Amino acid sequence: MTQEQLADIYRAYLACLNRQDWKALGDHVDDAVEHNGRPLGLAGYRDMLVQDFAAIPDLRFAAAILVSQPPRLAARLAFDCSPKGTFLGLAVNGRRVTFAENVFYEFAGAKIVSVWSVIDKAAVEAQL
Repeated sequence: MTQEQLADIYRAYLACLNRQDWKALGDHVDDAVEHNGRPLGLAGYRDMLVQDFAAIPDLRFAAAILVSQPPRLAARLAFDCSPKGTFLGLAVNGRRVTFAENVFYEFAGAKIVSVWSVIDKAAVEAQL
């Protein structure tokens, strides 16, 4: 797989998330996916994303930086959204915040098998 092909596969995954097309999530994510070292499986990963969208109704995934080196990909995701209630342990309560998430992915073929993610909580704190 080329760098461009992997980047295109990843962009299709982000589009799936933004559509909240949970039936198609398995086209992009492996059945045995891990997140930050925790084995979630596809169902657990889907549940995590569904909860994210429930807590942040205007959530939209946008890659600000994308580096592809198959079978790995790194992205800096930029968010501009209004989480309901508490987010990252902070009382956001519907206020609009911008922040980034730095994410590394490992792929097996065209599917994500591992995700390592860190959200810039300090950026959210600075806006509150």
